[in-house]
Amino acid sequence: NHLRIITNSLRVAHILYNNPRFEVMVPGGTLRPHNSGIIGPSAAAFVAGFRADYLVTSVGAIESDGALLEFDVNEASVVKTMMAHSRHILLAADHTKYHASAAVEIGNVSQITALFTDEYPGPALQNLLQSQQIEVVQVSPSLDDAISA
Repeated sequence: NHLRIITNSLRVAHILYNNPRFEVMVPGGTLRPHNSGIIGPSAAAFVAGFRADYLVTSVGAIESDGALLEFDVNEASVVKTMMAHSRHILLAADHTKYHASAAVEIGNVSQITALFTDEYPGPALQNLLQSQQIEVVQVSPSLDDAISA
């Protein structure tokens, strides 16, 4: 019942580190003040040393052709490395990601195992996901999220 969690997010690490069944590991690197993400070459090198069963991640944008995009080149480098070293990729992306614009390509939906989202994507992306046999799971916001909004 022991789970090793490798994250470049100090927020995630702080939430999970007190659970005695979790071993939480974080890389060294540069801390981004706006989202507490750790980025840079040393962070990418750290995650490259592992093979993960599952990666849970998000992206800056998803294009209708399936391109997965990030806003920051340094963040993109770490995420691309994590994706390359994970057996299954679980992508969490709300509906705003279908209409967002970002410049740095990190991959394609063909690499992911499942998409968790609040709204189904438009027809072009939905058809692409179906043709790639990618599971799309629609989730509702929690009551706590609705109250705090």
